[in-house]
Amino acid sequence: MPVNAVGGGVPYFCASPTATAVADGVWSSPATWSSRAVPAAGAKVIIPAGRQVTYDVASGDTVQCVDVRGRLAFDTERNTRLKVVTVVVMEAGVLEVGTEQHPIAPGVRAEIQIADRPFDDSLDPGQVGNGIVGLGRIRMHGALKTPTFARLAADARAAQTTLTLERPVQGWAVGDRIVVPDTRQLREAERGRSFTSRDEEVEIASIDGATITVRPALAWDHRGAVESSGRTVLQPHVGNLSRNVIVGSERGSGTRGHMMFLARADVDLRYVEVREMGRTANATIDSTTFDTQGRALRVGTNQIGRYAIHFHHNFGPAAKPANGFQFTLIGNSVIAPAKWGITIHNTHYGLVRDNVVYNSRGASIVTEDGNESFNVFVHNFAVRSIGSGDATPRGGYGGGGPDPGTEGSAFWFSGPNNYVRNNVAANADAFGFSLAGPATEMRVPAAAGADMLRAAETKPLDPSLSPVLEFSNNEAYGAMQIGVDCNWNGLISKVTVWNVARNGIIGLPSAQLVIDGLVARGDVAVLADAQENPTGVWLGNYIGREIVVRNADVEGLRTGVASPFVSGPLGGGRAVNPGSVVIEHSRFRNYFGVVVGTAYASGSAGQRTAVVRSSSFEALPGVPVNEATPPAAISMNYRMAPGDPAAREPLLVQDYNNKPGETFKVYYSLDAPAQTAPCHESRPDIGGWVCR
Repeated sequence: MPVNAVGGGVPYFCASPTATAVADGVWSSPATWSSRAVPAAGAKVIIPAGRQVTYDVASGDTVQCVDVRGRLAFDTERNTRLKVVTVVVMEAGVLEVGTEQHPIAPGVRAEIQIADRPFDDSLDPGQVGNGIVGLGRIRMHGALKTPTFARLAADARAAQTTLTLERPVQGWAVGDRIVVPDTRQLREAERGRSFTSRDEEVEIASIDGATITVRPALAWDHRGAVESSGRTVLQPHVGNLSRNVIVGSERGSGTRGHMMFLARADVDLRYVEVREMGRTANATIDSTTFDTQGRALRVGTNQIGRYAIHFHHNFGPAAKPANGFQFTLIGNSVIAPAKWGITIHNTHYGLVRDNVVYNSRGASIVTEDGNESFNVFVHNFAVRSIGSGDATPRGGYGGGGPDPGTEGSAFWFSGPNNYVRNNVAANADAFGFSLAGPATEMRVPAAAGADMLRAAETKPLDPSLSPVLEFSNNEAYGAMQIGVDCNWNGLISKVTVWNVARNGIIGLPSAQLVIDGLVARGDVAVLADAQENPTGVWLGNYIGREIVVRNADVEGLRTGVASPFVSGPLGGGRAVNPGSVVIEHSRFRNYFGVVVGTAYASGSAGQRTAVVRSSSFEALPGVPVNEATPPAAISMNYRMAPGDPAAREPLLVQDYNNKPGETFKVYYSLDAPAQTAPCHESRPDIGGWVCR
């Protein structure tokens, strides 16, 4: 890092100021400034400690830098615009663009625009500047919009200009931009390089309660989830992208700005529009390298950590804020970030609520390292997350290898130690929710405000064994491959997934996982294409000891629950770890209800069980029957282990179709012992040997 840094590698951008506030007052008054002139284009401005300046102009001139050591507050009752290359809020400084008590008034617009200027690599080889860098107190509060996103009450169809919401909204206004997500369940030919998103951004032309007129007319259908009966049961949401506090780049195709909050920054952003910010590309990282003296050896071409909103090792103020959170993000919109939209990195005890992130690259809302802890992610909406669909190289960061934050996830959480509830993900290239699990022990804060650089203020966490604090009432749908990719342990509850191409939930825990209350719906018209094989829950219980699926309601998919094994392989694919899959109190209306490959009967230790109990199975109409693999409530025949002669344990079925006493075992088709009686080679609703 450069030797002339103020901390955290942040250079002195205003080391040679041309305008210093010498009196409290308004920005537009010459008497406020040492130069006896209002700062002009190219000015380097310092607000010294103890000085208070009110920003009261809407200027098109580009200020080179603003160094806030005192207080800079935007006028809340008039239109303002600050065009600047770099703003640094020092440790004791305060930047206010509205406050909770006095937000920017409705009808008034406050804007900070990061100018499109080349980097000064001699001063800033790490390219930390060209944006807003916060070490002190930052408050940005726009006018209230509630909710920030809302569910439709009816399908939105092509050529429509009227949208009906479930309930009236407040603060939405004529001229606001709204996004309507792509809700299709994609066929194979529509995925990958063939994919063209059908999300739409339109403008509100008029609004009356819950009825919105938009312009232009919609170009595509945006249908809800349709059951096999033809009844629509879930509708998509629309998100409001407009706010009257705006932080954005002058040109999205130029040198973009970013926001980074470090160290003890005290940050509260509410109802702020963050437009075309962030410049780290969704590609191999290439950061500047420095020698031990902080001198740049080589300037990188794709710096890590320059995201739209980035909390970077931000431990928050030592004294807990009045609302109880170390940082607060409420009601913001993040539009077209270059890579991640909202990034929480080694930062804890924060609130991320009611935000809308649209058209991101890699992922929309992220926890980066896995040690992020006790943050609350509640009622956020992520729409259109573009990526590779698979992991891409991280390059020099983290020692190389895959970078799973680039594949296109609406939410990508790299550790389980947070609260995640009531969030909505729509049309992401890969995952609605990617719940990754780092394998190594990590240090997490022992209390709010902990200094993570002090071992005494931290405690250990083994994320491979620790259960998720909360994952509940989340929803994923439309133009994505997988709703929830879960590598965590513990309970995930009341998840709703619809119109996803491959899997509603993938469960890959390292110990135990309970999936309780899943609702999954598929598009039967897509399923009628014989090449499509969506599954409600796919369980990879290779090393996990126990997986339970209970209270599931899965309809319109190829398979309700599929599990290739119930415990981990060791040598020749033989299962050795004790393990179980239990599916109970559930309803399935799919081509296949349950398809479970049980554990091997020999060469293993401990009890391995696969149980289906107190669950109902219904035939799915409208799907062509493949005679080679006919539909079945429970299948132990097809696609489980072709050509594998090793004997498997039977599947135990209890109270089949919720009929007390209707209990039997189902053997893999090659395994039924001849001496077991009575056994039936086939039964209309079971694929495999049925033995009582």
